[in-house]
Amino acid sequence: MKSKKFVSLLLLFNVLAFGQSNTSFSGYIDLYYMAHLSDNSLINLPYRMFDFNLQHQNENLEIYADLAMEYTPKSHSHYLSNSIPQDFLWDLRELYLTWYTNFGEIKIGKQIHTWGSVDENSPIDVVNAFDYYYLFFQGRDRKLGAYSAALNIYFNNWKFGAVISPFHQTNRFPLNDPEFPISLPIIPEEKQIFDFEENPFELGAFIERSFGIGDLRLSFFQGFDRTFNFTGINAWGQGASLDRPRLDIIFGYRKTNAIGLGGTILSDWLTVRGDIAIFKSVDQSNNIKREHDGELFSTTWNKYAVALGYDSLHLSFPTNENVEYFQTTLQLETELPNNIILTTQFFYYDTLSYNSNIIPDSIYIDNFNFDSPKDFFTPGMGAPLAVLSKRSVLFNLEKTFLDNQLKISLLSLFDIANPIDSTNTFDIWGSLLGLTAEYDISQNLKFLLGITKIEGKDDHPDEELYRFNQMESFSHVRMEIKYFF
Repeated sequence: MKSKKFVSLLLLFNVLAFGQSNTSFSGYIDLYYMAHLSDNSLINLPYRMFDFNLQHQNENLEIYADLAMEYTPKSHSHYLSNSIPQDFLWDLRELYLTWYTNFGEIKIGKQIHTWGSVDENSPIDVVNAFDYYYLFFQGRDRKLGAYSAALNIYFNNWKFGAVISPFHQTNRFPLNDPEFPISLPIIPEEKQIFDFEENPFELGAFIERSFGIGDLRLSFFQGFDRTFNFTGINAWGQGASLDRPRLDIIFGYRKTNAIGLGGTILSDWLTVRGDIAIFKSVDQSNNIKREHDGELFSTTWNKYAVALGYDSLHLSFPTNENVEYFQTTLQLETELPNNIILTTQFFYYDTLSYNSNIIPDSIYIDNFNFDSPKDFFTPGMGAPLAVLSKRSVLFNLEKTFLDNQLKISLLSLFDIANPIDSTNTFDIWGSLLGLTAEYDISQNLKFLLGITKIEGKDDHPDEELYRFNQMESFSHVRMEIKYFF
């Protein structure tokens, strides 16, 4: 289905190529090196070595395309397990058509949308899924394109926008990648994902009003979570016996409505930006009964592993999660003495209400504690920073030298979400410190040198599962040579 729509878009774009037109292109080539601080070993994570942007305009129609080449450095043992020499993938990040009208614009195709007022980590910016390989990048670099149609209407100081997509967008997670600093506690198999009971249609809209000192935006979005959730369990037995059941563990995607409010206030010495969103997330899978796959495989019953065949469904326990939570980001920007630019953000999210069914105590699965299903809840939509911390503060200082030829940046991120005493918001449990120097060798050539240090806390209740403890080994030094054309 996707391929037919893609071919239709290409045919339309070819028709537009005839007649009076204007074509421009740009992009970059990036040579990138990253190594661990601990032992100077190479970090074999993928990155975009090549990016090419093309714009073709014909009267009031425009085509935009963004094609990237993702390169993954090979480890020294690569050819012991794989003899294929290919080490890159082509990624068509965007390809869409824009029709400019007298009232605004209409876009259709694969696109990256930007919602919200803050520069990064906006809880309102929910249209696109995220690529977690690029979690520590900024802006559009960490988003995945969505096949969608968008409408923007302008009237005096008002702007109205809408977006619609027939496809469900999901995050890209590194699957069992030892090089990536964050691991998922559970990675379900594809057959464990429960099919949608309805068409995974996604839509959203916003209205924005500009004032002399800033702007204000109200938005709404309805879609399905970008991250999977635990949906329930089916218990299979042998005939009438359920002494040693086979457990069919099911995952899915909750349906989520998001209402967002954001705005910007401008002054001569300070810019204030803020976004807040309230999410209502409901698991639509009320009936998770399904046929088993007929396989003989191991399961656990009262802590004893068994491997038997099963032919009857005895019990079915959907979790029926119904959750409300909020996320907010406040951003301040100002210029300090000596032309130092300071940007700071405060991010916070919390659960407002949580309801779900309780799995019976008689069912036991390793690493699952069904006494508190709320502990398994993870926001499936919102700011990407929520995967690291429930409450954090970010500071970024920038200073240029040599007539803007050299830029020094200092980034610091502190996790202040106290897991022991929620009233104490000033303890630092984890931190990320980064120092970066960018030097413009010429107008088109840039050299970058950076160092990042990440620290966790040994006495955190989550121990090795605490995100910043997981990321400590990701402390690294990196070098880039980037050529723009």
